[in-house]
Amino acid sequence: MIMVFLINAFARVDVGDARQILVRPVKLLCGLAWVVLVIPFVFWAALSMVGRENLDSGLVLGLSLQAAAAPIMATPAVAIVLGMNVTFSVLLLLATMIIQPFVAPVVAPWVAGTAIQVDGLLLGRNLLLMIGGSVIVSMIIRWFAGLARLEKHQFETSGANLIVFTLFGLTMFDGVVLRTFTQPGLVAGLSAVAFLVALGSIGAAFIFLRAFARDDAFITGFAAGHRNVGLMAAAQSGALPDITWLYFALVQLPIYLTPLIVRQVARFRRLRPKLSE
Repeated sequence: MIMVFLINAFARVDVGDARQILVRPVKLLCGLAWVVLVIPFVFWAALSMVGRENLDSGLVLGLSLQAAAAPIMATPAVAIVLGMNVTFSVLLLLATMIIQPFVAPVVAPWVAGTAIQVDGLLLGRNLLLMIGGSVIVSMIIRWFAGLARLEKHQFETSGANLIVFTLFGLTMFDGVVLRTFTQPGLVAGLSAVAFLVALGSIGAAFIFLRAFARDDAFITGFAAGHRNVGLMAAAQSGALPDITWLYFALVQLPIYLTPLIVRQVARFRRLRPKLSE
């Protein structure tokens, strides 16, 4: 499912735009630093202020792995669905993935404040297989179909992404509905934390990354707040606590709902001048 997102995004990358961004990489490097360094520091500072001993150890582990993870691989797909330029999102995603196997084993224990085993080799292998395989398949599709035909059928390809989003969500939420009825307070609390991280990251990007274009600032904030916790979980050598798994499932909620929230806000801002008249 993750490779479907990547293949669709890679096949539609504008090579000219990508070359222009790489020739002047300041914006890309700033976005990379924001995702890999700044936001994990915020996680560390927040946990230090609250006190790790005051939180469930499973939640602390989940937050530390989330801070160390790369952005979700569907980030370019979200850019496509919202009608944004996909090139910057793909390059930001690739940059974070390339350095993630080296950064995650350091960031996760630092944020958690305790020693957490993160298998960097396994994480790097998984990334290499998914990224490399997606690039090869996308090149074959692009060679046969051509960029013009892919752009012509952009709504169909976006629809395919939405179908995969739905299937992925059904898989992640296995068992969550039962917990919602048996432990509603816990589910509501973890959901609130997930939305705080997601929406707070986007808001902070709009405030502090004003030099970016609006779309690029949003994608940077989205990438920082929506991370591939599933891949980090797969990189662990042992079983994760139950609370960690539940938090990882609830982290999917803002991933699905944030684009809808952004669309409604944008629609309201477009209507506001008319209403004032």
